[in-house]
Amino acid sequence: MSIRPGSFLWLLCNDVRLNWRRFADMLGRRSTGRLVAVLGVGAVVLHALAWPAVGWLSPQIHGEGAPSLLLSGALVSVASWMVAHSLFGAGRTLYDRGDLDLLLGSPVPALRVFAAKATAVAAGTFGSVGFLLLPVANVGVLADRPAWLGVWAVLGGLSLIATALGLALTIGLFFAVGPARARIVTQMTGAAIGGAFVLALQVAAVLPASAREALAAASNSAASGLGKPIAAVLLLPVAAARGELAAMLALLASGGVALAVAVTLLAGKFAQATLAASGMPSQARRSRTADRPFRGGVDASLRRKEWRLLVRDPNLFAQVGLQIVYTVPIAVVLLRSEAVPVAMALAPTIVVVAAQVAASLAWLTVSGEDAPELIASAPVAPTAVDRAKLGAVALPVLAIMALPLLGLWLVSWRAAVTTFAFSILAAASTALLNFWHPMPGNRRGMLRRHAQSKLVGLVEHLLAILWAVAIVLVFLGKWLAVLPALVAAMILSLAWRHHARTEALVAVDRRTGPPAKGAPHPLSLSK
Repeated sequence: MSIRPGSFLWLLCNDVRLNWRRFADMLGRRSTGRLVAVLGVGAVVLHALAWPAVGWLSPQIHGEGAPSLLLSGALVSVASWMVAHSLFGAGRTLYDRGDLDLLLGSPVPALRVFAAKATAVAAGTFGSVGFLLLPVANVGVLADRPAWLGVWAVLGGLSLIATALGLALTIGLFFAVGPARARIVTQMTGAAIGGAFVLALQVAAVLPASAREALAAASNSAASGLGKPIAAVLLLPVAAARGELAAMLALLASGGVALAVAVTLLAGKFAQATLAASGMPSQARRSRTADRPFRGGVDASLRRKEWRLLVRDPNLFAQVGLQIVYTVPIAVVLLRSEAVPVAMALAPTIVVVAAQVAASLAWLTVSGEDAPELIASAPVAPTAVDRAKLGAVALPVLAIMALPLLGLWLVSWRAAVTTFAFSILAAASTALLNFWHPMPGNRRGMLRRHAQSKLVGLVEHLLAILWAVAIVLVFLGKWLAVLPALVAAMILSLAWRHHARTEALVAVDRRTGPPAKGAPHPLSLSK
């Protein structure tokens, strides 16, 4: 298919191709054929899982007198996730230069470039939710009624509106806080928006039935007090989700108009922001410790270096924040059970969060090292480097754990102390695993680090689960709590032995060089 170079469609195809490559890289850089096969199998599995879900959801959405509160809450959560995703996409477009400098330096109008970028962000936002919800809609059309096509219209309209809001927020924050802080503020805002509604839904699920009924009544009275025109606009996605044709067309048209207005009004500001973002490095301030880079010794200098890199990484806060937010449902499920005490419900969640955060930070400090050759060639013992990096990981983990442990202390100080001890054990386990079995990669790919080694990722999650099970058994007063702790210790012992053997092999190779062809390796002589 021949597309005129420089046209909107040509630019859009280029952005879609870049998004596809980014998605393929997230799945481990498989070949196109294997990637298509994986996606095909995944689509079949999701459609199979959606079949029983349609039977449960159909009365809730399309039944006679079906309440709007449940559907409205679900749509608000979807919209909030889409706004968060569009914030991430807009920030990536603004800061990850790619082809942006080349396009803005060409005779292609900036409005057309920005329109293509915005449409690509909207497509990515649509896909971020669509891969889960569209199988339900497709199965619903086949097994239930054509009204399920409304899900397509709802996701399309909301993705366009969310992209318009995300672009406006990103560019507004850029000029409000400056280029040096805008990226981290944008990432934090996206994580807060995406996580706030997830937490709100979990809190609502924990509330008693009487409180939920009172909340529903208050919501209905508030909606009726807004007047029919405003209520109709707010309930437009609900009507579209139920398959009303007029609402579907109105929502899609509203989304298209919102995105077109945002692109038209913000194109000039977008061009200014890209120029300001490209000049950010020259605006860096001189560090107050630049004249004394090794103040406090080697360990302190290495820790400061790691902390400075962690603070400068804008994606880190959003990714770690999302890890924490999406672990909270574990506690919610336990809290909904009246037979489970509050301390027992919160403790395993805190332990799992500590393990996940420690693993992520350990990977950043070891596998995401930007200058591994510089560190390796420095006159510093490797054990000193590892000790300093481990200390750099410990402080952020303790800072993140401080607030939930304080809340648990108010419930039971004994439970807080026990949870703190198990959190330290879990965090140390996953951190040491990443120290002993590094998986080198780009710091931006922290959430995709397990693509290189599925085994290490599996062991990492297994360690977190083992320590969570152990603390639950401790609270139950069972001596069986020793078993998961022993299994975790055995796994770490095996990981250490493999690491030590690898280090010995590397040391022998450095001293003697590679063995002659056909000669046995020096390590084999000691067997």
